[in-house]
Amino acid sequence: MNRPISGKRPFTHPLFGSSLANILRLLRLNGGVSFKHLPQLLTALGVSVLRSPFSFYESLAYQNTLNRTPMSPPVFIVGHWRSGTTHMANLLSRSVEFGFVTPVATGLPNELLTLGKWFKPWLERTIPADRLIDQVKVTSHSPQEDEFGLANMFTVSFLHALYFPRQFESNFEKGVFHQRWSEQELIGWEKTHLNYLRKINRDQQKPRLLIRNPAYTCRIPLLRKIWPGAKFIHIHRNPYRVFPSMRNYFQKLLPVLALQDYSKVNFDRLIISTYKQMMVTVIDDLMELPENEFIEVPYERLEKSPLVVLEEIYQRLGLSGYVEARPLFEQYLDGIRGYTKNQYEQTLIERDLIGREWGKVIEHYGY
Repeated sequence: MNRPISGKRPFTHPLFGSSLANILRLLRLNGGVSFKHLPQLLTALGVSVLRSPFSFYESLAYQNTLNRTPMSPPVFIVGHWRSGTTHMANLLSRSVEFGFVTPVATGLPNELLTLGKWFKPWLERTIPADRLIDQVKVTSHSPQEDEFGLANMFTVSFLHALYFPRQFESNFEKGVFHQRWSEQELIGWEKTHLNYLRKINRDQQKPRLLIRNPAYTCRIPLLRKIWPGAKFIHIHRNPYRVFPSMRNYFQKLLPVLALQDYSKVNFDRLIISTYKQMMVTVIDDLMELPENEFIEVPYERLEKSPLVVLEEIYQRLGLSGYVEARPLFEQYLDGIRGYTKNQYEQTLIERDLIGREWGKVIEHYGY
């Protein structure tokens, strides 16, 4: 059941956008790469060296300005992977009120305001037509997870589990649950996160950032400390659909991203344990928030009545501009009308496992 799905592996890798210091730290922490992936590693190292003068210049030229520039607290879209966070972000990002993380921002996070501007046309031509894990279209204006940029700037990220799967479970769980970080890691991540979002804010120049990141699902108290007044949209989906979709996520991405052998990775065990911990945590955390700072949305309801749900989000969170944005939402929805989701077969054994392990979450949301 855990056999990865094979496919053509591109030579480019997300780490091509990482800083030299970050790559070297990741290698030290994760034990290098497999011999067959050495050309990718050498390319990543070489590219990082070539970019380093621009990284240094950008840090000197913009840091003080970024720190002094006022910035509205973002709207964060959270929820376990494969629960509809992408669909929600693609919809809301149509509003001109929102800035978001572009593909260029994830590819060149350390040089977004310098090389990112100059290389934008070339980088946009390298974007795949759709995502590897499903048929969702990707364009130069598609909002991305800020995690891909952060993974190139800092040593703690769930994505490093996919890059260095010899320590798959420990890397993934540490990247999701910040309670496992050291004090030094916590301080370092907060600084990196703030710097990155300020860069994106400068790049986008919109009233408010819209940030989508499943890894933030368990970081709501931390994000509220960093961004007082931030808003949270938690989207959840039928757990019986999440489980096979998450397995497909790993099966599709590991053959493309792994720089080490991943034959011993146990997807199912990690999915079962991580989902349960994440959902129990977010349910408890949301109970502590004022009503105008969060809303929970079932994916199934968003799919059935998207405009009704979007209007409720605007009203609940006190966001402005719904009337002006509605035609843009409708235009996007018309454009994806023919989209078909992946279909998965599920055995009775799997359904029993999900019901037994995730029973409290299923009961809480009425699935």
